[in-house]
Amino acid sequence: MTDRQSRRPQIAAETEHIQPDPVAAAYDNLKAALADGNDDPEARAILQAKLPAAVDAGVAAPTGADIAEGLRSEHDAAREQARSEIKKLLGPALANVLTKHVTNPPPVSWLVKGWMPDATLSVLTGAGGAGKSRIALQLAVAMATGADRFIPTENGAAMLSGLKAPELLAAGPVVFAAWETRLLAWQNRLADVCGQGADRAQRIRQLTGLLHYVNMRPVGGLWGAAQGAHTSTTGSWLEGGNALLDYAAAAQARLLIIDPLAAAFVQNENDRALVRAFLSALDQWAETCKCAVLIISHPPKSDSAQSGSTDWRNGVQAVWTLETTKVMDGDDKGKLVPAPGGERILQVDKLNEDALPEPVYLKFIEGRFAEVEMPAKQTEAANNGKSTQTNANTGNRRKRTDGKQT
Repeated sequence: MTDRQSRRPQIAAETEHIQPDPVAAAYDNLKAALADGNDDPEARAILQAKLPAAVDAGVAAPTGADIAEGLRSEHDAAREQARSEIKKLLGPALANVLTKHVTNPPPVSWLVKGWMPDATLSVLTGAGGAGKSRIALQLAVAMATGADRFIPTENGAAMLSGLKAPELLAAGPVVFAAWETRLLAWQNRLADVCGQGADRAQRIRQLTGLLHYVNMRPVGGLWGAAQGAHTSTTGSWLEGGNALLDYAAAAQARLLIIDPLAAAFVQNENDRALVRAFLSALDQWAETCKCAVLIISHPPKSDSAQSGSTDWRNGVQAVWTLETTKVMDGDDKGKLVPAPGGERILQVDKLNEDALPEPVYLKFIEGRFAEVEMPAKQTEAANNGKSTQTNANTGNRRKRTDGKQT
């Protein structure tokens, strides 16, 4: 007798009274109870015990007797059909259903006050060469060392009219996953970000074990279709993705930086369903591991980005943009030109949990971005009722973000 046969119910040759099949009875009882608007927990438990962890869709069986016979079948398809019908009757198995609500929930936890919620997804977008990777590295260094801010003020500058650079509210290990920045270039950037002076070496040594550079180029992407599957197939974590997330979790990272998105997501960046599946899975990991994720991406070339790219924006909690500051041209009052000092503007373009904060004006000084006053011509434009930076950059502001590389 085979193992499969031994698991099947054996019927005695001389049985005078055939007992009703418990599965058949349970199915019919629950079906009748549900039709009357009631439930039968005992029948539900019997049926639930017959289901595996996951069941594919199958063919409906009209009666409990058919269900019971299907479960006894030697054919896999027949058994799956029966289980599928049981699952359909039981209803979907939903996790994390909340029915009891607290009157005083805790406030939103911030990693960067008013800019980046903790343990969720944020995007930093901007044109190539704007300095996205550099500002992200400044954030990483500040997080790892427990600094209050990741944007210093301009060296030797007079007192600013009011600091607008955001405040850090958490500290801890940071994992920086890089596909484009080679180790030597990254180390030189790190040295610049740690500032000048005799104590720079000490600040760099302080990062040991707290700031993790991960070269992802030999590993490949994080998320994509299974090998041999069509690219339109819903993706899943690739080997490199599982390895990176496991590493970040083991390091107890408070922040994971993905640079850039185009290398991490190896599917069609304009397919809404594929994009949302990736972001949902990454957000679930971030919540479970209590680790914020900052994704560095490139904005679309125009507002005509294909459907689906909007989910790079809609599927995250915060969107930051880093752009070149535009000022009024002194010769042509109606024309906007790049600020002569090379100033940048860092601003929050989308924030789910609070009002948008004021933008921060930056200048690249001695290898890192420092906060400066709004450029004079930009102030003049604002005072004259002209478009400010927030509205002036109509070619970039309030656009969707997608997965194009930095």
